[in-house]
Amino acid sequence: MKHELECPYCDGIASLHIEPAKLSFRKEEFEVNSYFYKCNKCNQEFTEQYTDTITLDQVYNQYRQTHNIPSAEQFKLIRERYNLSASKMSLILGIGQNQYSLYESGDIPNESNSQLISLIMDPEIFKKHLLKRKSILQPKDFDKIVEHLDSVILEELENANCFESSFFNPFSAPSDLNGFQSTSLAKFANMVIFFLQDAFLVTRLNKYLFYSDFLNYKNSGFSISGYNYAAIPLGPVPQDYKTVYDLLEEHNYILTEPYETEFDFTEKFVLAKEFDSSLFSQIELESLKTVKQKFAALKTKQIIDMSHEELGWLENKDRKDLISYQKYASLLKHF
Repeated sequence: MKHELECPYCDGIASLHIEPAKLSFRKEEFEVNSYFYKCNKCNQEFTEQYTDTITLDQVYNQYRQTHNIPSAEQFKLIRERYNLSASKMSLILGIGQNQYSLYESGDIPNESNSQLISLIMDPEIFKKHLLKRKSILQPKDFDKIVEHLDSVILEELENANCFESSFFNPFSAPSDLNGFQSTSLAKFANMVIFFLQDAFLVTRLNKYLFYSDFLNYKNSGFSISGYNYAAIPLGPVPQDYKTVYDLLEEHNYILTEPYETEFDFTEKFVLAKEFDSSLFSQIELESLKTVKQKFAALKTKQIIDMSHEELGWLENKDRKDLISYQKYASLLKHF
């Protein structure tokens, strides 16, 4: 996002401003961070399509959180999980031809459809619904869908106590604590890989991850990883980061090696796979690069001190709470 633009009303320069505001959607009011430009010469305020989108996405995302509505990405994941086309899914749910495609594009369902779709995220509930709608499907189609559903249900039972699914569940409800983004082990792991050359020790790496996720939310209204961050005495860190890094090593994304510091012996991370840029949008890649460039010449102690100046850490550290993207990303002091 550009922090300065030429003013369309005079020959001045307009600066980006982010201020608290309240906006209504479907008779509900939400607190958002309003993005706009203000000319330093004529004081004229204006917005662009991009700033309007970020502002409105905050409203829609908070509405989704309040009413437990999946994200647009999750609508697609649900359908793909059941191996159905959007039109077939619409038919089975009885919500109008191709309506599901609109939900995947970002349309927000009405209250009744929202409740239905929240329920059918559970494959067993979806199967019960499908059985009630059997008459609208061709027998071959019905049998094929049921067969696939049974395999999904079996897989879910087998993974019920899976360690990985408790940390990286793409169907977790969108919220201000995960940056309204579906979490992914592969994406989080590749963020780690991206930073390993400069941040191969855990304390430094944690700060790179926090700042890149929160910077991306500030610039787009969404986190990169969909992961939670906690405020602990050493600063903001990925929740249960030690366990998560063990998980990355288990999946052969990273390795650990002995490392001697000035004061003692510890371990450092080294990559076991190459960085996969295809997992990230252009905005996400820019966020990663911005953090990497800013921190490259800084010592770890300097970065820790910077993170201790962030309001998201200061207001949550006493109880070691999770840090809200919505509340604190726009208030980042160093980006």
